[in-house]
Amino acid sequence: MKPFPLALAATILLAGVSTSAFANRAERLMKMSEAEIQEKTMVVNQPWDPAIMIGQNRLPPKGSVDEARAWLDAAILTKPSPLGKSGDALFYVGAGAWGKKAYTGSEFRDYAHMKYMDSPGPAFINVNQTNKNGECSETIMPHGGIVDGFLPRETIEMDCAHSVELLSPILRSTVEYIASLDHPWEFQFVATDGTAFTDIITPNEAKALLDRVDEEKAKMAK
Repeated sequence: MKPFPLALAATILLAGVSTSAFANRAERLMKMSEAEIQEKTMVVNQPWDPAIMIGQNRLPPKGSVDEARAWLDAAILTKPSPLGKSGDALFYVGAGAWGKKAYTGSEFRDYAHMKYMDSPGPAFINVNQTNKNGECSETIMPHGGIVDGFLPRETIEMDCAHSVELLSPILRSTVEYIASLDHPWEFQFVATDGTAFTDIITPNEAKALLDRVDEEKAKMAK
């Protein structure tokens, strides 16, 4: 069974990681209990939506140091669809980046796949880029006076605000593998230009998500 290519909206992706900041965030999140994670877990169940969305994006940032973040989410189908039958649970790692982390030069950075460890060993899966937005503005910077006997021209500075949303579906067995670990699960989003951004999911995040999925599925069965 292969992970489903989801077409569900998510917000997210990762920034370059400072080792000390990464370690501090990982340590803090490893100390969070499942109950604390459940308090910050959001469930959206609307009758007009094809799935119940379960999100952990209210948790503190992890490996993402600036201009980006990532999290683990799930969707429980409430209607049959090409993704599965009613009651099937889909899991994914989502990420959103903005500012300089989302583009190179004046163009968007394209992300190809996510690299991660699974119970059988190293694995990767394609990344779905669900959204791209960008806007650039130019500012004329006046010259600073005569330099070497002549008056230089004004310079033009360009400031770009770009964002990109990513989604990587993973199997329930992968989430169960994460929950079984005694250390954070590390993964990377890799761009076509070779740029890689790293983040983590803690075992308790995975446990909390699995339990919430089972809880919501039990409600559906009543």
